[in-house]
Amino acid sequence: MRPLHSIAAIALGAVLSVPGAYAQLMKSDQKIDNADAAAMKQLAQGNLAEIESGKLAAAKAQSPDVKSFGQKMVDDHGKMLEDLKSLAKAKGVALPDALSLKDLAEKKKLEHHSGADFDKSYMAEMVKDHEKDLKEVQDLAAKAKDPDFKAAMQKASGKIKEHLQLAQRIAQGAAAGATTSTPVTPSAPATPQSTPVTPSSPSTPPGGAEIKPNINFSK
Repeated sequence: MRPLHSIAAIALGAVLSVPGAYAQLMKSDQKIDNADAAAMKQLAQGNLAEIESGKLAAAKAQSPDVKSFGQKMVDDHGKMLEDLKSLAKAKGVALPDALSLKDLAEKKKLEHHSGADFDKSYMAEMVKDHEKDLKEVQDLAAKAKDPDFKAAMQKASGKIKEHLQLAQRIAQGAAAGATTSTPVTPSAPATPQSTPVTPSSPSTPPGGAEIKPNINFSK
């Protein structure tokens, strides 16, 4: 009777001797397509950026609407990131847990703004980011091979579209608030146009008698 390890070795050798069987064996160990895994990491990076800039807006924004939007970004993208982490763990994908150098530089740049100028800059960035994110996520959803990841992309697409519409509305108000209006120069006071008074003619005494100066009528 042959030892068990010899039988196992023979069986493995038989599998490896067939190219198709070897390829199938290797593929079964890969839980998700490489392109899907890269897209998953890209989406996680985007969520991290929205969370960090949202925290900044919630703390620094002047407008209550901008503050509220910033907190919504923290909450919504935080939930999206947690869902993505659960999916990534199941698929064997390690996600980033810190901002990229590019996103970090954008955050530092935003920190230099304050007041209405911060509100305008942040909301303009949010509109631009969500326009880009929406297109990218829709493309990723169309190309995704993993059904679970595809469903996650489609769900994220709907939420990002909602964020974009809200950002566009708030950005209009933020831009108006940050615009410095040209001071109105007060007009010069109008010069009163008085009507010249025409001196009245000396009155004529009754009876048509002419009054002559220096004449004593008491005689």
